[in-house]
Amino acid sequence: MSRGSSGSGPMNYNNLLKKTEHYDKDERYMAISDLCEALKRNAAQANSEGVSANSSSNYNAQLIDSQTERRICSAVLGLLDDSSNDVQTVAVKTLSVLLISVQEEQVVEIADRLCTLVLDKSKSDLRDVYAIGLKTLVETVPASMGNVVSHRLIGRLVEGIHGNAAVVTGASGGNSDEKASEEIVLACLNVLTDLLTRFGSSANSITLQHEALLNVTLSQLASPRPVVRKRSGTTIGVLATVISDALLHRLVDRLLEQIDRADGLGKSGKKRARNAHKGSGRTLSSSDLRSADTRALIRTICTVSGTVGHRLNQAHIDRIVPIFLRFCDPDDAVTGDDEDLDNDEDMGDACESGNASVEDEADEAMKIELRESCFAGFESFVLRCPALIQPHLDQIVLSSLAYIRYDPNYSYGDEDDDVDEEDEENKDDEEFEEEEDDEYSDEDDMSDEEDDENWKVRRGAIRTLTAVVEASKHDPSKLWLAEYAWRKNSEKKATVASALVNRFKEREENCRVDIIECFTRLLSYTVAAASSGVLFLASSSTNGDETLSATGVVVDLRTNVSSAIVKACEKQLSAKKGGERSKSSAIALLSTLCLAPGGIGGLEQITSVFRYMKSILNSDDDAKLRRQVMANSKSLKLEALCLVRVMLSCKKHHSAYIKQALLPILLPEICQSVNEDWYKVIAEALRVIMEIPSLLLAGSATKDEMDDVANSLYTAIEPRLSEHDLDQEIKECALSASASLLSILHSSLSTEQKNLFFTLLLERLKNETTRIAAIKTLSTIAKAAQTNPELDLSPIMNETLSQLSILLRQQSRSLRQGALECIDTLSHCLGQQGNVNMDDSLFDCVLKDLSDIVVDTDLHLCHVGLSASNSILKAQPSTGSYVKCHILPAILTLSKSPLLQDAALASLLRLLEQIILTDAVSFDELRDLLAGQISEGGHKAGKQVISNIAECIATIAAVTPPSKRESFIENTISAFEGSHGNTKQLNLLIAGDLGRKVNLSAIPGVADSLQKIFLLCLDSDNEDTKHAAALALGRASVASMGTFLPGILLSLESSKGKKQYLLLSSLREFIHCCRETGGVALSSNISLILPHLEKNCRNEEEGVRTMVAECLGSLACIEPKTILPVLEKLAKDDAEDKRLVHWTVGNAVKFAIGGHISSNELSQFMPTFLLLLQEDDLAVKNVALLMVYSAVHHSPQLVAGLMKDQILPQIYDLAQLNLERKVDLGPFKHTVDDALPLRKAALSVFATCLEKCPSSLDIPSFMPVLAKALADVEDIQLQAHQIIISMCSRHPIPLVAAADSFVDPLDKTVNKKKGTKTGTELERVYEWIKSGLRVMIALSMLDGAMNNRKFADFVNRIKNSSKHEPFLKAVEEERN
Repeated sequence: MSRGSSGSGPMNYNNLLKKTEHYDKDERYMAISDLCEALKRNAAQANSEGVSANSSSNYNAQLIDSQTERRICSAVLGLLDDSSNDVQTVAVKTLSVLLISVQEEQVVEIADRLCTLVLDKSKSDLRDVYAIGLKTLVETVPASMGNVVSHRLIGRLVEGIHGNAAVVTGASGGNSDEKASEEIVLACLNVLTDLLTRFGSSANSITLQHEALLNVTLSQLASPRPVVRKRSGTTIGVLATVISDALLHRLVDRLLEQIDRADGLGKSGKKRARNAHKGSGRTLSSSDLRSADTRALIRTICTVSGTVGHRLNQAHIDRIVPIFLRFCDPDDAVTGDDEDLDNDEDMGDACESGNASVEDEADEAMKIELRESCFAGFESFVLRCPALIQPHLDQIVLSSLAYIRYDPNYSYGDEDDDVDEEDEENKDDEEFEEEEDDEYSDEDDMSDEEDDENWKVRRGAIRTLTAVVEASKHDPSKLWLAEYAWRKNSEKKATVASALVNRFKEREENCRVDIIECFTRLLSYTVAAASSGVLFLASSSTNGDETLSATGVVVDLRTNVSSAIVKACEKQLSAKKGGERSKSSAIALLSTLCLAPGGIGGLEQITSVFRYMKSILNSDDDAKLRRQVMANSKSLKLEALCLVRVMLSCKKHHSAYIKQALLPILLPEICQSVNEDWYKVIAEALRVIMEIPSLLLAGSATKDEMDDVANSLYTAIEPRLSEHDLDQEIKECALSASASLLSILHSSLSTEQKNLFFTLLLERLKNETTRIAAIKTLSTIAKAAQTNPELDLSPIMNETLSQLSILLRQQSRSLRQGALECIDTLSHCLGQQGNVNMDDSLFDCVLKDLSDIVVDTDLHLCHVGLSASNSILKAQPSTGSYVKCHILPAILTLSKSPLLQDAALASLLRLLEQIILTDAVSFDELRDLLAGQISEGGHKAGKQVISNIAECIATIAAVTPPSKRESFIENTISAFEGSHGNTKQLNLLIAGDLGRKVNLSAIPGVADSLQKIFLLCLDSDNEDTKHAAALALGRASVASMGTFLPGILLSLESSKGKKQYLLLSSLREFIHCCRETGGVALSSNISLILPHLEKNCRNEEEGVRTMVAECLGSLACIEPKTILPVLEKLAKDDAEDKRLVHWTVGNAVKFAIGGHISSNELSQFMPTFLLLLQEDDLAVKNVALLMVYSAVHHSPQLVAGLMKDQILPQIYDLAQLNLERKVDLGPFKHTVDDALPLRKAALSVFATCLEKCPSSLDIPSFMPVLAKALADVEDIQLQAHQIIISMCSRHPIPLVAAADSFVDPLDKTVNKKKGTKTGTELERVYEWIKSGLRVMIALSMLDGAMNNRKFADFVNRIKNSSKHEPFLKAVEEERN
């Protein structure tokens, strides 16, 4: 073969073309193979040199001239009808390469030639090959040639269908001409489907033929050939994605008009049809529509709804659903258990549905497929058109519930018996086991009915219910509460949930698994909705009904629901002929049930479940258990272990019950599972073992039980911990299990066992692959050792700290963080275990390494490093000299960093306290060192630095001896005279911070002197000094409330302007500091503070009102019962200056919510506060929106029930409000939009609702608002972009439905002109364009989005634009 592939020049092509005509098929095969490879190389070389291989070019002409191209095309086409199948196969493959290698003229000739061969009736034997070749051409032809190729093919394909369909329809027998015509029609439909898929929305030649295509494909739905009807339905489904709305509506109307002529199925279905036809002048006898046609029409309408369901309107859905219900009327759903079949009236219908001896089997299969197609349509409507289908949802649910039990050929024998009846509960074990063995025994009697396909109808109904569950996932309460009469002539009603549980006995494996998975999904969505506050999930652990009545929507699991679920799952686990998939689904359901309140249940249920898990885990168990559970596969064992772990860790069960059932039944099997072969089973078994020690502790196990369990667990863990050649997951799980065992059951292990564990832990700490897991293990054990002195870590303490110190020098941040946390935890054990013989030089090394961590480049690591240093100094005071040498210089440098804050600052303060308490450094020396970090000249120290250093000095002064502290305070007071700038601010803040920690009023004269100084400094000319004095006054009031607070309030009464603002700042600081200590001391003074705050609610200064709002918000968190009624009264204020008061109230509520006020206290006042959204003043509206945003973000349950009536209508209006006005600035005019902040806030609220309370939103109603936001100013557009991208994963269907409304604004955004912008302005424009492209790409990836012609054209146009290529490449790199 290599002889023909040495080159690709004309001579070589000539040689290959000659060999394609050789008489030997092997020669022809090698020739066409070499020709294919040569063409591939030619195309690759052309692409590498940037030459288009799809059009005429100099480079292409040099390699293959036009004459050679024609010869190659003729040779390849000729080999398509070669006598050798192998040659034909390679010829088709070569054709796909040839299409991107030759010129457009040759591509068109190939298309014409292939189309002619497909339509030639004399080529029946090779028509499949030609059709494959034509499909290959459509799939691989360059996009630039799509319109030309479509123009040459579309008319001939339509004519081929039209001309040959008449032969198929008119023929009476199965002659060869009819068969050839049928093949041609099928081939044309196949090619047409591919052509529409690829070029349906972009080729003008196809667009012009949309109506003709619609007519010819619709005509094929009446074909007598089932395969033609099915294929034409598929083609129509693709065609529906590209045609206009007008044609789509015409298509749906024509389909519905024909379906409407059909009779229903069953007595009730036919009755529906008769009622529908009354008054229309049409009689059933005049209908010429066959069942086969009806099936094809229904299947087609289902296909259309599945592809473009979002484009259907309410009128279509209102017509479709009643028609479909004729074929799946709930009253026609029968089973072998229905007793009412004995009467004469219903016997005929039962026979019609289930007796194949009366009706033709083909007709029966047709009815099954009709019903299956209807339920497929219902499923599509529920998923694709959730808003439109809502009026019909109850009917669909009722029909689905009826047909999930549709099984006319089988009797379950217990249809009327609920799974929770007392007689079943009271059966003894032996009788129960016999029933379990016989539950599916009737299947043996059905062996002669293998052609029973009624299960397809049940599967369709189940899938429809699954779609309903999916559509209701944000609020599934109705599926638990609404009852349906799902059985004919029966007064008993059932909810969707109970009906699903009742159908766990389904005999068909696929249907049974779907039912269990549907209910599992429903339960998981219910648990999620309960956690988000949408509903309340009651259980056996809920006390009383008062709580339930106060919570709104309640799903009650307390009665028999949980026990029924468990019992139904147990039947699946014990069924003799139950498949592994059923058992797996039952285990998954039990795992989900563990997340609900009350979990699986009490001791009886837990014991029973553990017994079945034992039978799965132990393949060597006794014969009875092996007979109950036959499938002990690895995956099933893994799922069983996962269930056990969830039961042990979910905290929903009584610990004593779990312990009582686990130890005798399951513990040996769990320990034995550690010796399995599959690494996932071993790792999961170790995770289960990790939960057992804490269970024993919670379950009040006896000493003997703990000893026995500890030894069993040790025997299981130790071999896996000591082995080296293991999977990484097993190693990490073994370490975690050993941590749990040592930290809880250490007293039940011998010294030798503990020392062996310690030795192995050190080995793992030194190993690069396991050291992070070993660090976590040591941290867990060290935490336990802090409260259990008998857990002696002295054997490994020195070496462990040494190894951890070495790890601090590594580059890995996660490794250093783990090592720091472990050092901190271990250090707490040093003081408690006095027998630990520590090496002082070791601490010198550790503290030196810690000093490198104490920097402001990583404040979290800095915080942990300071905490570890503090723990070492506290446990070993003798290390004070090392701290002074290594750590003190680092903390002095850190103290003057403007980045120092939060946890790092708190750790620094604790370390400074410890330095003074252990006398590592004297107070005077440390004070001078800290004060020295501030030099005169404001340019060298900012306010944050001065504040931090002041707090440091105040902290060490608070723990120094009283005599020295008093002397320091006196010196500080005296230093105020003559001080200025940074020094004065520092002294003010020191005095204030010290007053927060120490009662200054206990020192004679100090409090009065400081108060005078503070108030005097409020009148200073230096703004920083004023601010520092205000903070100091508020902080000093905390410990000396009786002295400072009256002075603040008295001064506030008589002050105005800036001083009033500063005094309110002091009051705010005082309230905030009191909140940090619990606020108990402040409660008695609220009555003194409140009048001043109420008075200043009306202040004209916004800054003053902001301070008042912060004070009221903080006070509301401390005393909600006192403050909230006051805020409610102010919110109803109707005075002339009410806008100021309402603005302050809105901010106060916002601050209260941000401060985590009790939701229960605030919820009753929220309706009043939400009335602020209806105020006329724009500032009040904006504050109200921010209040709603805070509520949604922090406590979504506050507003979840108020969204629909009070919040969403305002959000929708404000998000579209536009109040532009022109401002004359002399030389030019400036446009100001006063509503811009409102639009921003409204979109922010909606974006937060998507994450926090999606069930309260009406997504389809917001789509027009979102489309308008995409055309707004830049900031609003960027917000809308983020919202759409986040919605793609949560609410794709509404986005797909609205995709065409997004096209115009997105088109303007991505084509934004840069103008003369440069620098940052130009970068901003580029980011704006990329943001729009991100939205376009995210939408294009949604299922069904590219079926929208307008959106698909937009995407293709942008992707083919060279101007957008660099932006698209940048966005793609971001995604990767």
